[in-house]
Parts: sequence; structure tokens; C-alpha cells
Amino acid sequence: MIANDVARWGLTALLLAASLFAVFRASRRSPPATRVAYGLHAAMLAAMAAMLVPGVRWPALPQTMVFGLAAWWFVLRAVSRRPRPLAVQNITAAGPWHGRREGEASRGSLLYNALTMAAMAYMLAVMDLRGTHGTPAAPTAAGLADLAAHHGGSSARPSPAGSLPAALPEWTSLSAPVLAVAFGAAGAVWGVLLLRRARRGNRTGSGAPFLELVSSVSMAVMFAALAV
Repeated sequence: MIANDVARWGLTALLLAASLFAVFRASRRSPPATRVAYGLHAAMLAAMAAMLVPGVRWPALPQTMVFGLAAWWFVLRAVSRRPRPLAVQNITAAGPWHGRREGEASRGSLLYNALTMAAMAYMLAVMDLRGTHGTPAAPTAAGLADLAAHHGGSSARPSPAGSLPAALPEWTSLSAPVLAVAFGAAGAVWGVLLLRRARRGNRTGSGAPFLELVSSVSMAVMFAALAV
């Protein structure tokens, strides 16, 4: 996906480090929904790292289903979330990820996480259709002849070479740049948030924005690579 070896392995190492951090946060004592959210982030970051390693290819369909269901889980959490009275809110933990109560994600962050999981499922599907590291190879003339002979149809004409592979980048090339720009902008927002917290000396709840920053920047880079 990424031609530059230094950039590819650097991003892979960053994703693996962030995935291990998410596993650590998921293992800590916290509400079940928070632990599940960290676990899903760990799985997504690990899957993105595996996509960058040459020669490593896991079945795309199970992963697509898992992250698709994860997107719906975040949507259901956002829909079922109810605002709490101001008297019981912890305003010191306020932020775009934790919301007004510590350990409780805000509705906006839940919807953003749903979009991230859906984008991950979409990326897996696109990479599987394109053959992970490029468009699917065009069928050879011998293979087409064998196919025609198998069906017994001498009148069956092979489609033009590369007609199907050429159709795949046509629709993926339209969405990949848009998603790359969108996740790049999201990464900028998370980066500004972390800088503000660093200047104020407030590191409480900085783990989740860090994971969001890594995932959004990685998504932007990988979608930009798909658009090329």
C-alpha cells in the first residue's frame, strides 16, 4: 500500500504501539462499555498494522463484519445515551471523547467512532477487491479459453482485459481522497486537543484522544495511498 519502506514500517510500529496501549486501557477497571470501546480500538489499530505488513493477509470478510457490527454498536450507544443532570456531571473530565462524566463518552465521539469503524470496514472491502496491494490481475488469455471450454460455449467472448479491475478504482478513487481529507482534518482536531491539554498540564483522559489521533492520521495516510 505504501511504497516507502521507512514510512510503512514507522506507521506500522506506531499502530502496534497504540494497539498495545488500547489493550492496556481495556484491561483496567472501568465501565464495561468503555472497556469494549478500547478493545475495538485495539482490534482496529492491529488490523491496520497488519494491512501494512507485506505478505500478511487475513480474510477480509470476517474483519469487515466485525467492524461493521462495531460501527452499529457505537451508533446504538449514541442513540441510547441520555444526558445527565448537571448536579451529577463531572465537568473536570469534560472533553470530546469522555463527555461530561468521567469514563462516559459523549454522543459526538460515539458517532465519530461509528464512522471510524465503518471506514475501516470499507477500507478492508476495497483492499480485498483490489487485491490488497493493487488492482486484481487481469485474466490471461489461456484462463479465458479454459473458462469458455468449460462452459462449452465457443460463442462466449472474453471481456476486454482489465475491464473489471478498471471499474474498481473508478469508484474507490472518488471516495478515497474525500476520506483522506476528512480523517486528516479529524487528526488535526485531535492534535490541537492534545496540545491544549499539554499546555494546561492536564493529562487526565488523554489516552483516548491519543488513540483517536493515531487512528485518524493512519486512516488519512492509508486512504491517500489507496487514492494514488
